[in-house]
Amino acid sequence: MNFTTTKPPVKYNQQRSLKRALNLNIALIVLAIASVILRALTPLAEDAAMTNLDIAFKAFLMMAVGVIVSVMVEVFYAISEGTIQKFEVYKRWIDPINTGLLIALLLPSTTPIYALVISVIVGVYAGKLVFGGYGYYIFNPVLVAVLFAHLTFGGQMDITGTPLLLMKEAVFGSSVELSLQSLLIGNYTAVAIGSTSVLLLFAVFVYLCVTKVIDLRISITYLLTIFLVSLGIGFINFTTQGMLIYTLVNMITGLTMFGAVFLVSESVSSPTSRETKIAYAVIVGILVMLIRVLSAEPEGVVFAILFGNLLTPFMNRTVKRSQTKGLIKTVVISIVAIVIVSGAIGFIVQSRIIENLNETAALFGGIL
Repeated sequence: MNFTTTKPPVKYNQQRSLKRALNLNIALIVLAIASVILRALTPLAEDAAMTNLDIAFKAFLMMAVGVIVSVMVEVFYAISEGTIQKFEVYKRWIDPINTGLLIALLLPSTTPIYALVISVIVGVYAGKLVFGGYGYYIFNPVLVAVLFAHLTFGGQMDITGTPLLLMKEAVFGSSVELSLQSLLIGNYTAVAIGSTSVLLLFAVFVYLCVTKVIDLRISITYLLTIFLVSLGIGFINFTTQGMLIYTLVNMITGLTMFGAVFLVSESVSSPTSRETKIAYAVIVGILVMLIRVLSAEPEGVVFAILFGNLLTPFMNRTVKRSQTKGLIKTVVISIVAIVIVSGAIGFIVQSRIIENLNETAALFGGIL
């Protein structure tokens, strides 16, 4: 009888793990290059003093600094732990590079370099290394860094005029004009450098699905949840055309697709069984829409996925072995939750819940 004595998660196939990391690295590099080019074509409305080339160079500099700082933190930590020999092989460099790139891509080009440096240090060290490094952390370290940046340096990274903010204003009666072509190619003021062409992100999504980097069950359920909740909110608040536009903007702008490609199905911080994967993705998708519509934040993906990470250990303990009956029950409950939440958010936006409650109270008062 063989006993496993290593800490979970146990990596049975190191070669496959390296292959996944390399494929992710290729996808990130392609996206980084495209993001720099796109930023060169899309000036920020709130910073007219910067030229297109200035913005493109700033985006490139942020990604380069993010990678360098991430690698340095891991190397210095390895030296302090006496494990620097692990960096003698190339595969040990790939994960720090990916982490640094992802952090930079999730921040706007208005982010000060010092804020990026501090955020990368916090994310890599406090979000990853203190838990034991790759495979042992609870929260996605990339999101820890981005959350820290927004909470600490939010005033210096303020972005206005994004499609999601414009649609939020439209819900409350403002007139909004958006070009479908600009939305598809990413030619708009973006909440993050990586919030680029949805066409490119879809191509990367397909590549990572084919190479089995992405867990399709999580990513597709997450996208489907955002789609259905957006559809429900749009149905309550807009005409048929407005409903479709509202849903489209929520699907192809912001960090919706970026989250589906790189964040929500991250293997370490996401659940393991079929039931927990679906429940996790539905919770994250619902929270994304709650934050986008009801809060002052322009985007909800980072907060929502971190909350999902918080629930992952509990989910994994609750469902240790997937069963068909449990899967069906999870799907039914998820559909009911999506319908209820989409209706509730839509009515809250229009204040119809309060009106309905007042009408109901008057009716009961008349009867009594």
